[in-house]
Amino acid sequence: MYERLLSEGYTQKWAEMCATQSPPGVRGTDRALMQHRLNGQWLDEMPPHQARRILAEAKAAGINTSGKYYMSGLADKRAHTDPAAWVDSVSDIRRVASSRNLTVTGIVEHKGTPVPPPKPKRLSERLTKEMVARERRANPKLREKPVQEVREMVVEKYGRKPRR
Repeated sequence: MYERLLSEGYTQKWAEMCATQSPPGVRGTDRALMQHRLNGQWLDEMPPHQARRILAEAKAAGINTSGKYYMSGLADKRAHTDPAAWVDSVSDIRRVASSRNLTVTGIVEHKGTPVPPPKPKRLSERLTKEMVARERRANPKLREKPVQEVREMVVEKYGRKPRR
């Protein structure tokens, strides 16, 4: 069939697709995601000792790695021992990306929403009093200054600095 289609003037890609009876990969499908990954073929691309270690540590963490692919971009600080980073479908990637507010591009598209940085907190009152007493004990000249002045110095020295 392949040769016949080529002789009739069809392109090589079209002839190959018709002869193998498989459509081309499409972005956003489970087939596109798991192609060359389904049976652990993705592990063949790394050194054998590293692949064995990753699988052993993931299984020790209670993760069933059968038919799944590890996506490091989805993992948290636990890396390959993070169960959510082992995916087997596009819906897994979407679920993890939306729950972790991640921006993902590639086979799956998901846009995370920007999170404003946390507002800096003031130095606690208890800690301020403790540090004022410590500074006054450590430096005799501060004993002569008013408490409010020493307090301002402590807040300046030990308080959070605004981000630049």
